[in-house]
Amino acid sequence: MKLEGWDELDDNEQFFCWSCGTQLGNIDEISQRICHKCKQSMKALKEDKTFFCWACGKKLVEMGEVAQGLCHNCKASIIRKIQKPHKKYTTVDVE
Repeated sequence: MKLEGWDELDDNEQFFCWSCGTQLGNIDEISQRICHKCKQSMKALKEDKTFFCWACGKKLVEMGEVAQGLCHNCKASIIRKIQKPHKKYTTVDVE
């Protein structure tokens, strides 16, 4: 619901923040259905969500890295360490 001004509201209608339940006081809060205080706290939470690689501590930037908890370099290093080298076996005929 986008509101352009106070004249679009009914006189008896009251609106409340969907997050904390406080009554909304201005047209911007009503149109966004959230109070200014909750909007600011949610903005701060989004800024605080910084993720780091569990192996080296580097800040993770890409969503793929965040989802796995590893930077690309550490992931590649771990894959190299767990892959076994392929040994070529030769058969010897025993007489």
